[in-house]
Amino acid sequence: MAGFIDKRAIEKMQKEIAKEFKRANRKHPVRIPVEIEPPAVGALTLSSASGIESDPHLSRLVLWLQESAQQHPGHYLDVSAFVEREGLPVEESDNMALQLENLGLVTIARSLAGGLSEVHPTEDGLLEARRLTALRADMVERFGHACDVLLRWVLRVGGRQTAVPVPGFLEDPLCSFAGDPLSEDEVLGALDYLAEHDLAIRTVADAGVMAAITSQGTRCVLSGGTVNDHLNRQSTSGNTYNISNAHGFVAGAQQHVVQNNSFGLDASKLAEFAQQVRQFTPSLGLSEEEQGQLILDAEVLEEATSTEAPEPGRVRAAFDRLNTTLTAIGTVSPGLTMLVGAGQSAFQAVFGA
Repeated sequence: MAGFIDKRAIEKMQKEIAKEFKRANRKHPVRIPVEIEPPAVGALTLSSASGIESDPHLSRLVLWLQESAQQHPGHYLDVSAFVEREGLPVEESDNMALQLENLGLVTIARSLAGGLSEVHPTEDGLLEARRLTALRADMVERFGHACDVLLRWVLRVGGRQTAVPVPGFLEDPLCSFAGDPLSEDEVLGALDYLAEHDLAIRTVADAGVMAAITSQGTRCVLSGGTVNDHLNRQSTSGNTYNISNAHGFVAGAQQHVVQNNSFGLDASKLAEFAQQVRQFTPSLGLSEEEQGQLILDAEVLEEATSTEAPEPGRVRAAFDRLNTTLTAIGTVSPGLTMLVGAGQSAFQAVFGA
């Protein structure tokens, strides 16, 4: 009959088409590369080294991605394969991929099936891999880093009173630079240097070489800067004249005069760091109490740096408080290490020390 429509045949055809789509999607899932501009966090630009060299896992991941991209050009790479090789929890795959994406070092292939672990290194990511490779061979940078991380480890593990066996540091994931493990000679050399400058005490016991932190070393760690920064501040210290809103020449009776002017302090890098802490805190796996304290301290720093004329003393105090809260967290993670490094870079950018 003219005009007759076989509805059953149409429904059957629709079901067959739907089945074909499902089969095709299982074999070749649709992936949508999404390019996202990295957050405007000055402390994490490539020019300021991004802090990745201090993170043993992220730095090795960047180098692994470079090597894998050379072997499989044009393909997306699965971070979960790297995580499995490193013996890390599988849930770290998405977290590490997001961290690299936020730094502009990878793009993530977002599929309809979910998951964020498949990535492709960007041009900046490949440049960062080459930078890390060069850093690994820089003995000066390695030594400075060994001093910094060893001193922090002694305070974290032994506290302010207890001497700890230094060989234990060699087993710590943070005993590395740009993803390359520090040698025993490098660690012992760093300890000798710390002891020479009264930052640590070196002793020998049945357990081997022991290290304890001094009050000077504790102040160095809590300042948020590097060992070199701390020693430079000591060598240039003299009589300090605290003068507010002074624009002219200040003369003192002594040879060394430090004039602290409050005008023109650009604290924007620390403001960006505070925003970054608030952004990443939920992904650090902390308790509600730790999260609340960290966010509160970040808000205090953000408030201190956002005034029209930030007060250096107030900004320093707010940063020290936030940095102390960060370094007191017992569970080390790539995200936490990155934040600590970003804070140090921001502090140096603002105060030059």
